[in-house]
Amino acid sequence: MKRNLTFACRMALLFVVVATTMAVSCPRPDPIGPEPPEPVVTKSQERQQLEASYTEGLYLKGSIALAYNQNVYQRAASRDRATYRIQSDDQTRYLHVRYTEEIPSAEGEEVECELQYRLAAGEQTTLIVKLIVVKATEEYLWLWNEFQKVGMIVQRI
Repeated sequence: MKRNLTFACRMALLFVVVATTMAVSCPRPDPIGPEPPEPVVTKSQERQQLEASYTEGLYLKGSIALAYNQNVYQRAASRDRATYRIQSDDQTRYLHVRYTEEIPSAEGEEVECELQYRLAAGEQTTLIVKLIVVKATEEYLWLWNEFQKVGMIVQRI
């Protein structure tokens, strides 16, 4: 009986050793795993229209509502006042932008602005919006607000 018990203990010990060896030799799963796919950024049609445009001015719902033309409009900008303005010579149509935060300079930056514009006599609109720089060149910035579908192409200050 003692011999059978010793044999049973040896067999149990052998089983534990074999099981432990097998467990240790199994490859571990990669803790990082495969990288998740990049999120697909979908741009609205209105934003795409703004980004494809090169005319300085105000864009509403993707279409230009006030286009700067040096023959008919004046343009002014002030870094000290953080303002940018274009207006028709007769002052019936204008866009006035006041940056309430730092003036943006690079793609991806967000800025809050107060926009005032007039597209027709007697109509003035004021918006306070957060805009993101969706495109930038050495001379111009493309600013966009997706929720309100408002954008601008403005000269860098």
